[in-house]
Amino acid sequence: MSTTASAARVRVWSGEFRPDRRAVREARATARRLLPWLGHRGELDAPVLIVSELVTNAVEHGSSLEDTALLLRLSVHPCGGLSVEVTDGGTTPPGPPAPPPCPEAESGRGLFLVHALGARTTWEQAATGKTMRAFLPLGGTVPR
Repeated sequence: MSTTASAARVRVWSGEFRPDRRAVREARATARRLLPWLGHRGELDAPVLIVSELVTNAVEHGSSLEDTALLLRLSVHPCGGLSVEVTDGGTTPPGPPAPPPCPEAESGRGLFLVHALGARTTWEQAATGKTMRAFLPLGGTVPR
């Protein structure tokens, strides 16, 4: 089987969402609809949950009343892996990985869940905020 140049390229989609709670539901629905179109060959539940958690964190911890948008970027790599990036207006870096929250806690599981799904996370300061990124290899196994 031959590989064409177009098959070896990263397929990318990006879009903006209002930085409020509605963005979480809208981003989940967008990811579920677009990931197959971008060429994602794996199941959708884990990637959609990762989108949900990163957007939730951006809304709750990274946005201010002055922010006009969150940027969601989905990239499907030729290896089958998926990058999810969320850029918000926040300037506070994410804290160190936290231990699992107590079972009665109503929040605090976002990045713990993202890591439990097999994604590797990174972040960087952006021009007007920060970008949180999660990479999920096809099959959920992170290369070391």
